[in-house]
Amino acid sequence: MSEEKSEGELVYKAQSPDEGALVTAARNFGFVFRSRTPGTITTIELGRPVTYTLLAILDFNNIRKRMSVIVRNPEGKIRLYCKGADTVLLERLHPINHELMNITSDHLNEYAADGLRTLALAYRDLSEDEWEAWSASHRCADKATDCREDRLAATYEQIEQDMMLFLGATAIEDKLQEGVPETIAVLSLANIKIWVLTGDKQETAVNIGYSCKMLTDDMTEVFIISGHTVQSVRQELRVE
Repeated sequence: MSEEKSEGELVYKAQSPDEGALVTAARNFGFVFRSRTPGTITTIELGRPVTYTLLAILDFNNIRKRMSVIVRNPEGKIRLYCKGADTVLLERLHPINHELMNITSDHLNEYAADGLRTLALAYRDLSEDEWEAWSASHRCADKATDCREDRLAATYEQIEQDMMLFLGATAIEDKLQEGVPETIAVLSLANIKIWVLTGDKQETAVNIGYSCKMLTDDMTEVFIISGHTVQSVRQELRVE
């Protein structure tokens, strides 16, 4: 949501710091988010107002690790925009992105090593026929009375393929709240064991672990569980 202060300064109120940072950065490059209705998104692009028709939202969840929107621009062109974790997004790109993907992966690893939260951004142009066929499948899945979430996930997977990485990647600093390192130090002195569950890249998580004093230089080994299922996590715990 955007608000304009009395002196003309545009400020954003977002659901998360990440969302606020992204729209603020876009504004600084001349692409200003202005308003949103249930069916439209209005922006100012290099001084020119543009209104997109919002066709579909492919929701984020912790399993998908990404979300997408499908919009129609004023010229009638349909495009899917996707943002998400590079671990799931890069594998869904068109093969033509190979060289750019390698360069972007290097940048993402550098950002993660600095403790920044990263996202990859991609798009896919859709023909009218592709959109109509997918939209029909999506409507059926959305109205399903059994296994609805699984059916929706399958339709999302179908359309989020062969994307282009033209939009690149972002890195955002997620500052620690005041007193976090001191609190963790006190808990450690009390011999309280602390575990971290994170959706960030491993490099980002380790860097933040050091900045909040959960990890220290005198530790000889960082204990990391990387399983994606209950069974694999149990197996790793038994081995350790």
